Amino acid sequence: MNHFMRKCAMDRKIVEQLILKKSFNEIERDLPVGKKRVKKIHDLAKAMGYLDGKPLPTYPESVFDPPAIGTKVAASIPDQLLMEHIDWIKERLEFGWKRVTIIEELPVKVAPSSFYRFLKRHNLEKKEPLVRVVPEIIHAPGESLLLDWGKLCDVIDPYTGVKKTLWFLSGIMGHSRYMLVRLVWDNKLSMTLNTLESMFNEIGGVPAKLTSDNPKCFATEASKFEPILNPGFERFCSHYGVIAELLPPADPEKKGKVERSVPYIRRLYEAHGEFVSIEDSQSYLDKKVIFANERKHGTTRLRPIDVFLQDEAMTLKDLPETSFTVEEYHTGKVRRDGHVRFRGKYYSLSEEYVGKDVFIIGTSSSVEIYYLGSLIETHSRLTAVHQSKSTKRHHLKSHEQTMTENSIYLERAGKLGPHVHEMVDWILKKGNGFVDLRSIWGILNLDKDHSKEKLDLACKHALECDQLGYRAVLRFITLGPEEEKLIKKSSGNKFIRDASEYIQQKLLN
Repeated sequence: MNHFMRKCAMDRKIVEQLILKKSFNEIERDLPVGKKRVKKIHDLAKAMGYLDGKPLPTYPESVFDPPAIGTKVAASIPDQLLMEHIDWIKERLEFGWKRVTIIEELPVKVAPSSFYRFLKRHNLEKKEPLVRVVPEIIHAPGESLLLDWGKLCDVIDPYTGVKKTLWFLSGIMGHSRYMLVRLVWDNKLSMTLNTLESMFNEIGGVPAKLTSDNPKCFATEASKFEPILNPGFERFCSHYGVIAELLPPADPEKKGKVERSVPYIRRLYEAHGEFVSIEDSQSYLDKKVIFANERKHGTTRLRPIDVFLQDEAMTLKDLPETSFTVEEYHTGKVRRDGHVRFRGKYYSLSEEYVGKDVFIIGTSSSVEIYYLGSLIETHSRLTAVHQSKSTKRHHLKSHEQTMTENSIYLERAGKLGPHVHEMVDWILKKGNGFVDLRSIWGILNLDKDHSKEKLDLACKHALECDQLGYRAVLRFITLGPEEEKLIKKSSGNKFIRDASEYIQQKLLN
């Protein structure tokens, strides 16, 4: 019965009650109808003569003619406002706009409920059903292990009392529908790779492909055509010889076999009871999964464990002799000083990567840095406590590169004299870094106020006294003529104490 037929039936009941001389209040109480409508029907029935003895039409004919009941009701004010823009509304609906978006962009303001009734009244909310042939996705034996994450439940850590989310990684063999489930706290790369390795060990081999969507642990950038793989995951796939099949974004139907298992796994766990530990929950779920793999599958009507052992197990590739060594992984932003942090140390990159996110793979001896899946720099891993930065020379500015070269100091010192060259060479061998460089620049700048010969002679005296540094050279370069004669007179005589010792003592006093 449609709306019009229900309305006609209610009109007849009200008229019958009015003929029985019942009051408006009694009719309102007996029938689910308002007093306003009862009064309206009373006026119409009186005009038609039903209250004066005229018989009612035979059921189910309407007691009132359509013109009498006003089939064309005057439009409401919101309806009149929206009718002026009905073409604009139809156009936006064809473009695929959401109804909420249309309400926000309407030139006139109406209540959302009025807008939705307007769409229903004018048949604007009907959508043509999508008719297409959906092909079945068939996997050959051993072709693919389909993966998907799902939230299992929220649990309370019995030791800390903190609420945590317990996740699971579900794996379904595409051909046999054999199910594997691992409970995890997160989907970080190291956790995920360890979980995948345990799945390979359970099935006793490696499938040809790993089919999944595009989580960060698998892809640094999703794509409809070719995603950029996470370097750590790419190395894992290379170690096991498996192909990474990451599906296009927003297309979960292509791995529907594993998508359908997510609510089923939650149902398997719902009778577990109070959470004790993730190991206890994993042990409970393993028993349930064994039972599930031994039941007939709802689609194939075969037991997954039987199909896996008979058709799929022998098609898997052998596991490698050594397991995959899980390295340390990190994603970080290159700082303004051109370094990226990894495990408390800093490693330099070219200035073009400043402010960009890079992916880092660390081993015990090296640090490899990737950008958009490409290796851009490799450093030896810093292990010394006193050193915090590893800066490569080619990452510096040209003038900074010059300052890191010892040859530039020796070259300039050689032009000032052999003893200046010797002095600078000995200071550089001390290896005190910037402290030594400041002293060297002080010595080399003395040629601005003194001659080269005098500077070279001062360096000679300082070397003879085994004093290296700017202050020692400065003391000897300021000697008077008498001190210089005394040095020359005493030099070479084995019975006379070197005059430089007296001069040094004099300078110190």
